[in-house]
Amino acid sequence: MTRILSILLCLFACAANAQDYPSKPVRFVMPFAPGGPTDILARIVAERLGARLGQPVLVENRAGANGIIGTEHVAKSAPDGYTLLVAPTSHAINPSIYRKLPYDTLKDFASVAYLGASTCMVMVVGNPVPAKTVKEFVALSANGKVNYAAAGTGNFTHLAGELFNMVAGTNVQAVQYKGAGPMVQALYSGEVQAAFLGPVQAINLLKDGRIRALAQTGPTRIPQLADVPTMAEAGYPGYDLDGGIQAAIYAPAKTPRDIIAKLNREVNAVLAEPAVKARFESLAVENAGGPPEALDRQLQSKIEKYAAIVKAAKIEPE
Repeated sequence: MTRILSILLCLFACAANAQDYPSKPVRFVMPFAPGGPTDILARIVAERLGARLGQPVLVENRAGANGIIGTEHVAKSAPDGYTLLVAPTSHAINPSIYRKLPYDTLKDFASVAYLGASTCMVMVVGNPVPAKTVKEFVALSANGKVNYAAAGTGNFTHLAGELFNMVAGTNVQAVQYKGAGPMVQALYSGEVQAAFLGPVQAINLLKDGRIRALAQTGPTRIPQLADVPTMAEAGYPGYDLDGGIQAAIYAPAKTPRDIIAKLNREVNAVLAEPAVKARFESLAVENAGGPPEALDRQLQSKIEKYAAIVKAAKIEPE
């Protein structure tokens, strides 16, 4: 009888969780500086999700250590659905880069929803750089006076640059920054010459004419950058890289399943809104959605894929 009572009380508590949640603002922890592609997507979803939940969804940037600081904060937060991680591509790369993470990428988080991914990266240069094509940039790199910006060791922007070195036979050095925003400022100032940006960010930045796109890394041109060649078209057919996981939502591992289910349901509803779909499409991001299990499979496959790139690029774990 006591055991049955305990089970009933547990079921009642779970039902109450779903019914009462959320009763206060929810936080999206973004583990990089503002202005990056995942940050943009997080803010689009946060605004509409807040309207559906009846509570504000606030985006909090906790940058540092290639996303580890913000990610650890969420892993160690109360599993009550009020502190969520909006993970960029680095979440799937870091297990291959760092020997000892302060969390377990697979065990310490519960998948909530896969928001979407871009199909390519965009190689850009700042206006002070004379190169107008990828081949001209490769020729310019021969004098050893060019480098590229990366948002942390092992970040997707770093992997994109190292893969370029492998395919193009260059030795362009990476300069590390704490996020996509500082990377762009470095391009503007001439502190660095190149960077690999997600199309979300590149499309917005190209409008002001302060950077130029040399190539996109996917197998085909995206409509939003129809005048920018692919790497294959630019003369480097061995370079083919998608945009990775651009945005996915995770909760601390022990978050009640009913709260996860409610969040997943509401996020999927947001992603289905015509205005949100149009906004994602304008940023060359494939709107994803689906059940948490789909994100589980996606994360596992990306971890394996990026581990292979890290090994091929000979990036040493820290």
